Amino acid sequence: MVAWAALPLAVLATGCGGGTASDALGDASDTRHTGPDKGAARSGDLRVEEAWIPEPAMPEMSVAYLTIANDSTEDDALVDASTSASPDTDLCSTVTTDSGASQMRVVEEIPVPAGGSTQLKSGGFHLMVNDIPDPVGVGDTVTLTLSFVSGTEVEVEAPVLERTAGNTEERDAGGDHSGHH
Repeated sequence: MVAWAALPLAVLATGCGGGTASDALGDASDTRHTGPDKGAARSGDLRVEEAWIPEPAMPEMSVAYLTIANDSTEDDALVDASTSASPDTDLCSTVTTDSGASQMRVVEEIPVPAGGSTQLKSGGFHLMVNDIPDPVGVGDTVTLTLSFVSGTEVEVEAPVLERTAGNTEERDAGGDHSGHH
């Protein structure tokens, strides 16, 4: 536990704009929860499930995790995201470099294959919520608005949960890789 406690400072210096860090990392009215406390919504052929935000380790930044399922026969891609918590939200990806280090980058889009799904999670694609003016905490809910190449927009309520609400990988990450741009 002590090892990941120092991670926020290392990641703050790198953020999704580049650098390296350890690998710890229907319509809007059709909103429902899946799992014990996570948000879900549907618009057209796109379903958003398991939407949540780990309690921020640093009050001015966080991440959002979720799964996007595409029931269409056409590929789609997430191309923009906004949140009610901050005017600055980025689409990001974590990749492993040839040296084995993890590097986080802002990406233009996150692909969602036809008939498949894409999971936004620690160590992969995720949403960075930067420059949060009013800190969020466990029990709060953040509205995520996701825009896709197809023109579909999905709005989902993502609860802020304790960092341990995810699986082991997410628990290790704790949402601490949030970077300031």
